[in-house]
Amino acid sequence: MLDAVIGGFKESERIVSDALDAHVGSGTLLLADRGLWGLARWHRLRGQGTHLLWRIERRKARRVQDVLPDGSYLARTEANKHSRAAGKVKVPPALVRVIEYRIDGQADVVRLITSLLDHEKYPAAELAALYARRWETEPVFDEIKTHQRGRPVLRSQTPDGVRREVYAHLIVHHATRDLLNEAARILQSTAERTSFTRALHVVRRTVISPSGFSPLGPQT
Repeated sequence: MLDAVIGGFKESERIVSDALDAHVGSGTLLLADRGLWGLARWHRLRGQGTHLLWRIERRKARRVQDVLPDGSYLARTEANKHSRAAGKVKVPPALVRVIEYRIDGQADVVRLITSLLDHEKYPAAELAALYARRWETEPVFDEIKTHQRGRPVLRSQTPDGVRREVYAHLIVHHATRDLLNEAARILQSTAERTSFTRALHVVRRTVISPSGFSPLGPQT
């Protein structure tokens, strides 16, 4: 977890997430679920030099331009027909590459679009495998919400207090994960093979230990 943005319960995550655009740019590959799709957002991020690999609904990007040797295809996506009929279209169409596949045992087709159009440099199978790793963010949310927080609700009773508490949890999680990465490096292992819960217990014991740190600072 490198950054986060907090909004009100009435605010759409699609709108709130726009605040994170400043943290991506040239050389970044941004993965996102289908709920964040937007043609204007696509153009804006591409204008920053960001490459995109997003899941998308099946009815999007259906105008096939060219079928590629790896099974993916180039297609044109544009604003929906309701926007066009109302004369509100200000965003040009975009040429995207579509990758479709099924997960074993599931009937639904996973449909991705990407700005990486070169099928030789970026094979469809590799991009599909990379997108599957996006779900590794879910255990991170579980670490923070279930194991670290330890309470069903936040303690703060004010909006500012809630924001501070959320960011405090994110900072603690980042520091704990950084500790795990360092331990894995020393042991020549990987952080994925270490237990976040055990590391969190170690951190808590160290923090509350009198020898861990002194709230009074150094004695003179």
